[in-house]
Amino acid sequence: MSVSSNDSQHFAAGFDAAALRPAPGQVVALLGGPAAGRRALLRALAGIDAEADPVPTAELGLLGVRPRFFPWLNLAENLAFGLAGTTPFAREGLIANALVRVGLGAAAEKRPGALSTAELQGLAIARLSLLRPKLLLIDEPFAGLDEQAQDRLAEPLADLCRQGRPAVAIATASVEEAVRLADRILVLPQTPGPFAYRLDNLLPRPRDPRSVGFVALRRELRRSLEKELGAAQLEAAEVAA
Repeated sequence: MSVSSNDSQHFAAGFDAAALRPAPGQVVALLGGPAAGRRALLRALAGIDAEADPVPTAELGLLGVRPRFFPWLNLAENLAFGLAGTTPFAREGLIANALVRVGLGAAAEKRPGALSTAELQGLAIARLSLLRPKLLLIDEPFAGLDEQAQDRLAEPLADLCRQGRPAVAIATASVEEAVRLADRILVLPQTPGPFAYRLDNLLPRPRDPRSVGFVALRRELRRSLEKELGAAQLEAAEVAA
């Protein structure tokens, strides 16, 4: 049994969102569970609607699957929004550095419509790195990207989670992403109910996916996900019977 989008608010309401909200400098991952419920719970941490896609500000930033930009402006002009308090010279330097960090240093004059999906995600990361929101929500931005693109954006995303010590919450179906980024990992249930598993990630940064500790945590989390999925399937079969 899974949670439909119509039930996502009910799923999220089963948790104390205020208590789950990460502290400044902390990264919390919401791992597994139904996608709609995971998305709703992530947004509940900021007190916004389950389908909300807010414009990034210094208070709240959302990095999702489909970032939005002004299509009639080039990349540099898009990133200039939110930097009104800086001098033109400082603004130009900040934007140039942000684009270089995500591999778009030579694309400042392009418009968003000319970018690939992976490049748009890089641009979204660059924008958030300039705004430095106090609360950062990350909603599976790499879904649908190939492994090469994910690897290319992994480091800029990790940097974003550290810069300015924001409070960061991540909704993900990827064990790899949760272990790489999060300090605390919460495995969601498949149906409304208590968390299936909780894990504090004490691995030092940067985290090498080939290290013994990383492999051990990855195995532990995969086991908990499989156990929760199996329990949900058994419950659904019993209800059907």
